[in-house]
Amino acid sequence: MSEVRNYIRLPLRNLEQGKHTFDFSVNTGFFSEFQNPEILEGTVEISLDVEKFSHFMNVILFFSGTLTVTCDRCLEDIDIPVEDEYLLSVRFGEAPDEPEDENPNEDVMYVNADDDEIDLTVYVYESICLALPIQRVHEDDENGNSLCNPEMLKYIINN
Repeated sequence: MSEVRNYIRLPLRNLEQGKHTFDFSVNTGFFSEFQNPEILEGTVEISLDVEKFSHFMNVILFFSGTLTVTCDRCLEDIDIPVEDEYLLSVRFGEAPDEPEDENPNEDVMYVNADDDEIDLTVYVYESICLALPIQRVHEDDENGNSLCNPEMLKYIINN
């Protein structure tokens, strides 16, 4: 993978202690930089609620949007809504040699407190990808009929 531009950066050095909110929007260009052939297009709104303390900060990542992927059944494009929330604990200093007994539901990142900013681009991208369902197929209509491409369904049903 080529180097991805830093879309989502948070200031560290000049960020006052307390609560802050940062909003970002990403689109198809953002997803194409990761060269993931599964995500064809997308638009996602991102909000980072940050609470900074002296030795760490908590970042609540919330995102909502739509990604266009290929339907697993008929191979046509399908728009999948994505929405989720994650907690990231950013700790200032070096990572310990042995992992601490941390909450398994909490992501932890260690950064140098002297850094000017923290790049969360890859973390946000991976979080959005995790929000995609494992099986991606068109829904059924109100009568229970698949909204997949009927021509393709003929081949699937007859085999």
